[in-house]
Amino acid sequence: MFPANFHVIRPAAPADEHALRRLARAAGRTPLGGRIVVGEVHGQITAAFSRDENRTLEDPALAPAYLTTLLRLRAEGIAAYEREPDLAVRVAEALRGPRHEEQLPIAA
Repeated sequence: MFPANFHVIRPAAPADEHALRRLARAAGRTPLGGRIVVGEVHGQITAAFSRDENRTLEDPALAPAYLTTLLRLRAEGIAAYEREPDLAVRVAEALRGPRHEEQLPIAA
């Protein structure tokens, strides 16, 4: 098992467009679109995950096999934070289930 900071995993930036196109060519697939999370090995983008398309690309010669799994996990964490920024609420919901708004009696 590798520590969480063994690879750089970050949201893609506009400056990464060339590297993402190279990655798509290396993988023999079409480039990713939408919100993308990338994984770097020694400063080079070797894998990417599109949160909008729910698909990954990796350079088979450079990316470790587990890197796309780490990208999916990071994307899930980003989505959880976007839904609910408060960690305590996210943990409580994971343990107890989603909170439901109490229905107040309607005054007549």
